[in-house]
Amino acid sequence: MINKNTLNWKVAGFAGEGIMTTGLLMSKTCAKHGWYIFDYTEYPSLIRGGHNTYQVHAGPEPIHAQKWKVDVLVALNKNGLAFHKEELTSESMVIFDQEDDNVDISIYNLAGKNFNVPMVKLAQKVGGSRVMANNVALGASVFFLGLDLSILNQVIAQVFSDKGQEVINLNQKAAQAGYDFVKSNGGQPVVNLTKKPGTNNRLTLTGNEATGLGALAGGLSFYAAYPMTPSSSLLHYLAAKASKAGIVVKHAENENSAVNMAIGASFAGVKAMVGTAGGGFCYMTEGLGFASVAELPLVVFEGMRPGPALGMPTWTAQGDLAFVLSASQDEFPRIVLTPGDAEEAFLLVQKALDLAEKYQLLVIVVSDKYLAESRFTMPKPKTSYSHERMGIDTKPQADESGFYPRYRTDQPVSQRTLPGTANGGYIANSYEHDKYGFATEEGPERAAQMEKRMKKMELATSGMPEQYYEADAQPQVTLLSFGSTKNPIRAARELLHEEGIESAMLNFSWLWPFPKDQVTKVLNSGSKILVVEGNYQGQLARLITQETGIKVSDQLHRYDGRPFFAEDIVSYVKGTMLKKKL
Repeated sequence: MINKNTLNWKVAGFAGEGIMTTGLLMSKTCAKHGWYIFDYTEYPSLIRGGHNTYQVHAGPEPIHAQKWKVDVLVALNKNGLAFHKEELTSESMVIFDQEDDNVDISIYNLAGKNFNVPMVKLAQKVGGSRVMANNVALGASVFFLGLDLSILNQVIAQVFSDKGQEVINLNQKAAQAGYDFVKSNGGQPVVNLTKKPGTNNRLTLTGNEATGLGALAGGLSFYAAYPMTPSSSLLHYLAAKASKAGIVVKHAENENSAVNMAIGASFAGVKAMVGTAGGGFCYMTEGLGFASVAELPLVVFEGMRPGPALGMPTWTAQGDLAFVLSASQDEFPRIVLTPGDAEEAFLLVQKALDLAEKYQLLVIVVSDKYLAESRFTMPKPKTSYSHERMGIDTKPQADESGFYPRYRTDQPVSQRTLPGTANGGYIANSYEHDKYGFATEEGPERAAQMEKRMKKMELATSGMPEQYYEADAQPQVTLLSFGSTKNPIRAARELLHEEGIESAMLNFSWLWPFPKDQVTKVLNSGSKILVVEGNYQGQLARLITQETGIKVSDQLHRYDGRPFFAEDIVSYVKGTMLKKKL
C-alpha cells in the first residue's frame, strides 16, 4: 500500500457496456466520502462499439483536472489493457476478467499489479445480467481504493432509484460479490488516502449541469436548441427541470428555428437563451444579426468541438474562438464569456442573462466538450435569487410624431417596450431603421444607429471585472489561457511548485471586450509567457497580439480532440522554456 494525496481510477471498455453509469457511480461514491472530484470521459460517436473510458480523479483537497497515471484500471476487454498500458505505474492495479475476454495478461508486460476477477460469472451468479459485471468491478475497485462499500450501495440506490428495488438489489449484490471476491482471494488496498467527513456545502456536477443551474438562477424563462454535442446535455438538463422551474424549453427542428424562437421570446419580454455547437452556430449567424440590429437581449451557449464540418462530434477543441468573435453580417456589438470550470459556468451564465438585458445585445457563452461533460466539485450555491428587470419602459409615451422612439440615439441603450403596452408599439425587424423602427436607407440615420449600437461596447468594457489570476512570489513562467484550459494549468502549477519552479497564470473568462490593460500588465511583468490553447493556429495568441501589439513566441497547442494534461504543460515548461535560460 502507498500513501497518496489523490486517487485516480479509470474504467475502459466498449460503448454500450454501461461505462458512463459505472464511472458516475464511482464518482458519486468518492464525492460521498467528502472528497473533491474531477471526472473526464472519452467516447467515440458510436451507439455501440468503439473504445470508451471514464476516469475519476479524487482526493481530500481540491482537484482541478484529470491525471495521466492511473492507480486502478478496470479493463473490461483487451483494448482496456492494450490502450492504457503506458498510464500504469509499478504500483497500479489492473482489474480484468480473463475468462470473459480470454485475456493473456502476460503479453502486456504490465509494470504493476493485476487481479483477475470473473466479473461476468459473479454478476450472473447473484442473478444479475451480463452488464452488471461493471458493478462487480466497482465492488472490487472500492476494496482496492480503501473506500466504504456501504457508500457505494447508497449511490447505487440513488442512481437506479427509477429502476425499481429489484434492480437496485441486484446491482448491490454484484458490487458485494466483487468486493468479497477480491478480499477473500488475497487482495490488498493499493491506496491509503485520508478520509474526510461528509460535507453538505459542495455539489458535484458537469459543466453543462452547472450552466443549466446557473441559467435557472439567472431567471431564464425560455430555452431553445437543436441537439448537437456537446450542448445536447444542457437541453436535456433544462427540459428535465422545465416543469418544476416554470420555464419553456423547446427542442426545435433546426438551429435556425431555435435562434428565431429565442429572438421571439426575447421580443415578448422574457430572458431567453439558445444552445448549440460550432456547426449549429454557423446556421445561427443570420439570426444573431437579426437580434443585434433589433437590439434584443439574447444569450447563446456555444459548445466547441473539433471541426471543420461535423469533425469529431464527441471530442474537445477550442477552435471556434475567432469565429465566435467575428461571426456576423457587417459589425455589431457582442460580449463573449468563456467559463473555465463548473463554478464559473454557473456564475457566468447568470451574468450573461443580466448583461444581455442591461445592454440589449448578444452575449455568447463559449464552452467545449471538456468543460461541458466533465464533472467538477463546486461550492453549493444559495437557493434563492431575485432579478431586477432592466431597460423595460412600463409607461411609454409616443413623441410628437405619434410613434414610440424605441431606437432613440441620444444614448447607447434606449428603453424598450413589451408587446401590448399602450403607446409603446414599435417595429422590430432585420432592416436598418430609424428611431421608430421604420426601415431606412438614409446615410445619416444609418450612421447614427450604427454608432448607437457600437457604443455599447464602451459601457461593457467599463464594467468588466479582473480576469482569473494567481501567482507565486517570483514566477519564472506565466501561463495564459482561456476557458477550460484553466483546469490542467492549475494542476500543472501544483506540479511545477513541487519541483521548485514558481509560476503564474492568467485565464480569460471574459474574452470580449478584451481585457487589454490587465493583459498588457502581465505581459510586461518580466516573466516568461506561455499561451496554452486547444487549437492549431493559436487564436488566443493572435488576439493578444491584435489587441496589445505584443507577440508571444512560446505557444503550446493541442488539436487532436483531447484536452491538455498537466503533465503535458509541465513537460513543455521544463523541456523547452527553461532550457532557454529564463
